[in-house]
Amino acid sequence: MVGLIAIDESGDTGENGTRFFVIAAIVSRRSRKLLSTYKKIPIKDYESKFSNSSNEERIGVLTEMGDSDMQIVYVCIDKNNWREPYTHSNILYQKALETLMECAMSVADFKDMKIVVDKSRFIKIEDMRAVSKTISTKLGKNIKGCDKVLSSSNKCVQIVDYVAGAIWTKYEKNNPEFFEIIEEKISVARESLRP
Repeated sequence: MVGLIAIDESGDTGENGTRFFVIAAIVSRRSRKLLSTYKKIPIKDYESKFSNSSNEERIGVLTEMGDSDMQIVYVCIDKNNWREPYTHSNILYQKALETLMECAMSVADFKDMKIVVDKSRFIKIEDMRAVSKTISTKLGKNIKGCDKVLSSSNKCVQIVDYVAGAIWTKYEKNNPEFFEIIEEKISVARESLRP
């Protein structure tokens, strides 16, 4: 059996954008168990995301996660507390991704896994794979694949978009409404990560 770790982010990594940057993962033994959650994502003429869904749609997707075989892991960075050197947004993204991967692999109760990450310009695929290999070796896990994917073509990354959006909304908008729906699924949370 090959388990899954799917990763997406919310907020931005720049100095003058949002205050909080969130990167989240869903960890699941069987991705097919997430199908009922995926079916709750609204069908539109464009990709459905947390950011362009109604509150009712968001609640529907997040509520369905309660019955899914998954755990949630996230890293939230308060950029106002991010110490120098804040030299490049790539540093923030890479540090957050590395921490998230280690947390996600640590809670995974399976040895073999595939990792899918929403496509981003902040890390090269070879660097991402090297990080995942280093962490998996340290934790005794076996990476069967580690890829960047377009969220529009990956159901699990679309699901984690709603997770990241719910978490980001709690911090950035001081609105825990959506976060509270998935709170019981959260296994690990890292806040205000420092370099």
